[in-house]
Amino acid sequence: MMRGRARRTAAILALAVVAAAGLTACSTAAADQRVVDRLSKLDVMIVPAGGIEVSRTISKGGGNSVLRNASSVTLVYATTQTPAEVGKDVHAHFDSTWHFKDNAAVDLGGWRASGGPDPDPGADPGTVADVLARRVTSADKAPPGAKSVVTVSVSATRPG
Repeated sequence: MMRGRARRTAAILALAVVAAAGLTACSTAAADQRVVDRLSKLDVMIVPAGGIEVSRTISKGGGNSVLRNASSVTLVYATTQTPAEVGKDVHAHFDSTWHFKDNAAVDLGGWRASGGPDPDPGADPGTVADVLARRVTSADKAPPGAKSVVTVSVSATRPG
């Protein structure tokens, strides 16, 4: 009799653990979606005038309540600006709201910068952005006349 009761208790506990894990997965998935939604609406994720969107992808961070992976949104667009002009334009439009630092680790003729929200990084906790402008190659799906392909990636981890 004791063995049967112990098995039932173990089965009930196992079901409770599975149910709790399912609820946690739902709440983390919803939280990841909120992060993706917020990132998608950031000003740096808007294709500038004269640019043509090539692609936009999202990646939900996942993980659990303790280990959280970053969610991200990546925008790729083509523009008639050169990579250097893209860099000047990014600084002109975003230096008041983002702290972008130019990065020399880029192919010759390209431009790259990384940064986060500024002056208040607390407004978008854990949010970082990377902008890479490079010359158009024959492998790109860029329209005629495009001089650069720009990749803008933003990421953030959901709040704890």
